Amino acid sequence: MSNNYRSVNFKKLRYKLQQESWQLELIISGFAIYGLFAANEPLELKASESVIAGADEFGQFWAILLICCQIFTFNLIIHVLLRGLWIGAIGLRYVSGDINYSTLNYSEKFTSYLKRKVGSFDQYIANLETYCSIIFAASFLMIFYVIGFFTVTFCFVLIIQSFELLTFLPKWAIRTIIITFIIPFFLSSIIVFIDFLGQGFLKKKKWTSTFYFPIYWVFSKLTLSFLYRPLAYNFLDNKLGKRLSFILLPIYIIIV
Repeated sequence: MSNNYRSVNFKKLRYKLQQESWQLELIISGFAIYGLFAANEPLELKASESVIAGADEFGQFWAILLICCQIFTFNLIIHVLLRGLWIGAIGLRYVSGDINYSTLNYSEKFTSYLKRKVGSFDQYIANLETYCSIIFAASFLMIFYVIGFFTVTFCFVLIIQSFELLTFLPKWAIRTIIITFIIPFFLSSIIVFIDFLGQGFLKKKKWTSTFYFPIYWVFSKLTLSFLYRPLAYNFLDNKLGKRLSFILLPIYIIIV
């Protein structure tokens, strides 16, 4: 298989995979949901055992995995439900065809309203397909967001603990060094989080992007964003993706 993404063969393969991706999505979602439900209880036990044993670092690690599993499970269940609805809609379309509003024999007021709000059944199927694909991609994207959040938190704690090991210095000197490093780090993380919630509004203006770029560069390394950056920006340039991110983010916070 050619790795040249501009070649005709690659474009044909990509189109074919896009048309058949729903089968892979359902297979992956089914196995993943089963595995995630099976892993939920062991992860809870590991987190509890680590806290009881006083190994808070390991407890945080298992807690991060548990949160990722719960978010992933939530997304995949929604995906499977919508994909099942999509398959049912396609089957009904084959049997019954498109919506025939004249056969319903409704009044002109209701007929015009339904044509405007409900529209074509094919459009409904296309919308379901879009929702399913976006939610499936968002499932993996949000997991990386959670991991990025906790890697920054881990770096924050690691910096504090590293400076506390400088026992040969006076306590006031250690506190001064910690404050000198922690305050800029903490303020920078807040700025990055605000830009995340604003879906990159600090990158849009010239004067904000100038001072924000160094902060973005550092935190892009800390959050491992090189693994998912193309997926994130492709997700955000889609209007439906933006709307879903506003809906899903509060749900993820509740899960956390």
